[in-house]
Amino acid sequence: MKIPKYWAKETQSVTSPDGRAFALACWQWSNESQLEAAQRAQARIRTVAAKVQRNETLQRYIYGEQPIREEIIQAIRNRKGNEIGIVTRNGYGALVVNAVNAMFIDIDFEQERAPGMLAWLVQSIFGKTPISQEERLIAHIETWAQTRPELGIRIYRTFAGLRCLVTSEVFSPTDASTQAILRELNSDPLYMTLCKRQECFRARLTPKPWRCGIPNPPSRYPWENQHVMAQYRQWEQTYTATAARFTTCRFIKHVGRSQVHPDVQTVLDLHDQQACGNPQLELA
Repeated sequence: MKIPKYWAKETQSVTSPDGRAFALACWQWSNESQLEAAQRAQARIRTVAAKVQRNETLQRYIYGEQPIREEIIQAIRNRKGNEIGIVTRNGYGALVVNAVNAMFIDIDFEQERAPGMLAWLVQSIFGKTPISQEERLIAHIETWAQTRPELGIRIYRTFAGLRCLVTSEVFSPTDASTQAILRELNSDPLYMTLCKRQECFRARLTPKPWRCGIPNPPSRYPWENQHVMAQYRQWEQTYTATAARFTTCRFIKHVGRSQVHPDVQTVLDLHDQQACGNPQLELA
């Protein structure tokens, strides 16, 4: 799971041979200490500055290639005391569960179009309501689950799609077999990429701020000084109070095998408590 504990930022102004001015900023990380993160940032900024001075093209990171830069809120441990996940606060301030081997599956709805004339006529004549995306996707999951009777899957409704959690087994995010399951269940391609590169599964626990009617946070972790952090904490208090009036997902059904793997049970309990405690609340 590539979510470092320590981050450091270095900045430097440099001019290329053709006279262009660059304001460089570089984040680097460490799981050992803040000092090591700072040393890596200093080394990295020197490397980047030298490339600019030689008029070389700077390489941009591919999506998901860099470790996730998020504040770590709490560790999730199994009955043996082993860390099987962490809760972080993401770039727009929502809490996210990051699981080492509990497979969450993110399925987005396609943008729905208005029904065509033929569909409208059929509905008018026969009184049949077209099947919804939710119903169609759930039917696909249920059909797929029949081919894998050894698996159990919990299905949730989110604001913009479905979320699944495979409960009966644990999985490695990087395995080809895992990626095949995600693909067969129509998981979001960007989510699949992130899982593989960051070596964990992710699921948002709290609502997106703009869906709750509040702005995004004023800054992003890690904060450059105490004043910036204090502003963020003030926003965080407002967000937490407002988000409590919404829910992130609603449980729909469990399909397949009922037995739950002990490591998944720990993640499941945390997820259901924080992400879908009150089904009567509005999704956000």
